[in-house]
Amino acid sequence: MKYLDSCLAVQGMVRLKKLMVRDCISMTEIVATEGDEATCDIIFSRLKSLELVNLPRLKSFCSGNHTFGFPCLEELIVSGCPELEIFCKGVLTNPPLLQKVEYGNDNGHWYSDLNNTIQQMYSIKAGFQAIGYLVLSEFSKSIEIWKENIHGSLDFKKLKVLEVYQCNSMTYIFSVSMALDLAQLEDIKVKQCPIMEQIIKKGAEETEMATLLLPMLKKIRLESCSRLTSFCMGSITLQCPSLYEIAVDDCPKMYALASKREQEDIEVVGREKIPFFNHKYLELSSTNIKILWPDKPDRATSSNILNLQILIVKGCHNLEYLFPSLLVKKFERLHQLSLLDCKNTEEIIFTDGLAAGEGTPQIYLFTKLQRLELIRLPKLRTFCHQENSETNTLFNQKVVAFPSLNDLRIVGMGKCRKIWHDKLTMGSFHELTFLVVEHCDKLSNVLPFDMVERLEKLETLQILECESVEEIIGLADDHGLNSNESIELKSTTKFVFPQIRQLVLRKLPKLIGFYSKVHTTDWPLLKLLEVCECSKVDTFAGEYIKFRETQGENQPVISVQQPLFWVTKETFPNLEELFLVWNGYM
Repeated sequence: MKYLDSCLAVQGMVRLKKLMVRDCISMTEIVATEGDEATCDIIFSRLKSLELVNLPRLKSFCSGNHTFGFPCLEELIVSGCPELEIFCKGVLTNPPLLQKVEYGNDNGHWYSDLNNTIQQMYSIKAGFQAIGYLVLSEFSKSIEIWKENIHGSLDFKKLKVLEVYQCNSMTYIFSVSMALDLAQLEDIKVKQCPIMEQIIKKGAEETEMATLLLPMLKKIRLESCSRLTSFCMGSITLQCPSLYEIAVDDCPKMYALASKREQEDIEVVGREKIPFFNHKYLELSSTNIKILWPDKPDRATSSNILNLQILIVKGCHNLEYLFPSLLVKKFERLHQLSLLDCKNTEEIIFTDGLAAGEGTPQIYLFTKLQRLELIRLPKLRTFCHQENSETNTLFNQKVVAFPSLNDLRIVGMGKCRKIWHDKLTMGSFHELTFLVVEHCDKLSNVLPFDMVERLEKLETLQILECESVEEIIGLADDHGLNSNESIELKSTTKFVFPQIRQLVLRKLPKLIGFYSKVHTTDWPLLKLLEVCECSKVDTFAGEYIKFRETQGENQPVISVQQPLFWVTKETFPNLEELFLVWNGYM
């Protein structure tokens, strides 16, 4: 919102007695001139009180050449408007009842008329006193005043939000001595600053300062700063006990949040003094970070991650793994883990052979993790590799456990041949309600036989564009007959998916069946079924068992390829939507 209303609209506000505009971050003027709108007389005939508070981009009440009158105005409060240079650029009839412009807790200002008063207040930087929200950009006057204040002549002790964008001449924002006054700072956002190298820089004269405390800082957002290497540069420990969100996007030289070194080839985070962050949300995108946490953590590192609940990492192509094994147990509060588009990531937990030679492998337990996204990770083979574990199975036997996981999305895992080991850790994956598997081109099946009984709560199953998938459920020993061979069994396996409401099978060109042995499936709550471009499989068939005499016993025999679904009255009792596109013969 860049303005409150147009000139024509405000002329209709004839009964307005009080006008208060506050905390409108994008507002540049109160009354705007639209297009070729003619100049006009605008009289606020009953307005007695006007408040303009925390409008960091406000430049004037109106930039058009209109005539303004405020015959009843008695009170004018202006606070947190550092860019306000003039009240209005047109003709201003001086308000006869107005005696001062109030700012904060001072006694007010008055210099002959309203326009002159606003101009004088701007010249003495009154708009910066006790300011709560400040925007710095190459196109604002504030940037010049900020640079002049590099040695602390202005008071920013009440500053809560600082937004810096498109500043082409700043290599850092704060010195450590300036940052010491920012006890109320809650939010820092830095965007599109091409030569910015650090946010906070420790100068040579600040050698005695060992710790910097920002007690109220809650959010750090850094975006599109091509030279930014760290948040805090210098041999100082940064403490932010209230910080719960860190987002770094498109900062390719960003290697660390705190570092002593100024070289551009920093590769390891945490070898220097560790910043203390009590954050709950960490998002890193398009950075060159190679290691998020040190392999041998100290007490400070452990404290940093105890409260982390959401971790999102995107496009960090130097990252080979996420967690060193010694730190995993510290992520006990993690609720969401999303790893996307990291082309060199090979595993999630790095053990460095710590489990080699031990009789019982270490189990890594993510007790509160509810959402796990592994998306477009072309080199990822396994979640955690240990001695004697399968390197091409994502979730190995008795290595990792997810007792609370309900949302699992696996996309673009080109190296993964199996998602689950045939024998899984007890108590893991029982809470799954949403499962998506997409573009995993080396999978021959999706679910091991023993996995099915764990999916009692699954509501959505989507298997999309997996070019090698031949069946949905694999045999426990992976040595079963193909679906097009003659199969003889004394009993028929029945799979029941009691809670699934949506099933989507799309673009599976090698799919030849749901399960390779004689079976039936029941879907009591299924409402939507989509089978699209599964050209090798017949979708439906009715009678599924034929009997023949074999040495005096009746045995179920199938001598032709099984369909995807054997259909009876009990198979789809609640089906509402059915989509069949470009499949085999039905």
